Order: sequence, then C-alpha cells, then structure tokens
Amino acid sequence: MKVNTKKILNERKSRAWSQQHLADVSALSLRTIQRVEKEGTGSPETVKALAACFELDANELLVHEETKRNSFEINIKTKLAAMWSLIIVIFVSGILFIVQPTVAFDIEISADHIESSDENNYQLYSGNVEIFVPEGITFEVESDELWGTDTASVVTGSVKVELDETTLVVGDGVIIKVDKGIKITTDHAELHPMPL
Repeated sequence: MKVNTKKILNERKSRAWSQQHLADVSALSLRTIQRVEKEGTGSPETVKALAACFELDANELLVHEETKRNSFEINIKTKLAAMWSLIIVIFVSGILFIVQPTVAFDIEISADHIESSDENNYQLYSGNVEIFVPEGITFEVESDELWGTDTASVVTGSVKVELDETTLVVGDGVIIKVDKGIKITTDHAELHPMPL
C-alpha cells in the first residue's frame, strides 16, 4: 500500500520519536519503519500498526490515488493554460510587430514580411502589403487613370507618399479611397528615410 511518508514523518517527529522508538512502540522492525519512510510502501498490517501508535485512522496514513490523479489533472490543466497564454502572447506580439505604425505619422503598414537594411536606411515590406494613409498626408499617385477626380475611387498604379524626412514608395498597387484616407494593397513597398 502507498503511504503518506510526510504524514508519518511529521507524526513521528512531532512526538520527538526516533525511528527505533517508533519500531518498538508499533512492534515493527526498524527496517520496516525505514522502508515506509523512504519508499512510501507498507503492508496493511504495517499501516494499521503505525496508525494505532499515532492514534489515527489507517486511511489518514494512505496516499489516495484519486488525490494524486486530481493533482495530476490540475497540473496538466495549469500547464495547458500557461502554454495557451504563451501562444496568445506570441501571436499578439507577432501581429503588433507586423502591423506597426510607421514613422509616427499614423500610416499603418501590414505585411507578411518586413525587412530592414543593415544600415537601417530603408525597410522592405513584401507579401500581402496593406497600407493606410490618412487624410492630411501628402502623397502622389502615378497612374494613367483619373485619380483625384470625383469619378475615380479605385485605380491601379504606383504611389509615392512623401513625409517630413521619409518617402514610402509602392510599386503597382491598388489604391482605394476610403473613409478618412486611402488604402493601398500591393505585394511590395519600400520606406526610405530621405525623400527620393
């Protein structure tokens, strides 16, 4: 039978008994007491003898498998919750990294891949690039279509957005007038720190 070694040790030590004294009082061998305290196993007779010495019910000295199983299940649930929390944090961090405001000008750029040059003199955005340019920021559309007229709200072409000390260049994208700005979708965009 599995016995609660901590309970047995605590009971013995609270009475200031040595292992030999417990063996004498319980009519068990010293070796049996040592095995019970070290390995946590004992026969039903051993458990009954120890319980009688400590004036306890024999069940109080046993390790209940259900308790261990519940403890194991709680431990698994805790680990799963921690793992899912970590996954969510990594996912949200990834989104915040990919969808980042650019150069503190409220331009929002999201892309599958973002690369910076070694010298940090430009950033490359590639794969499903979406750019939102709010009203009030100067931009230039290079297109053969009638951009800027009341009739044209969607055109294709290249775009150059000029900011104070940076330029955003978009090659062949779809430009859509949306509420409070424009939305540009493309496969490739570059952000340069100095106007081109």
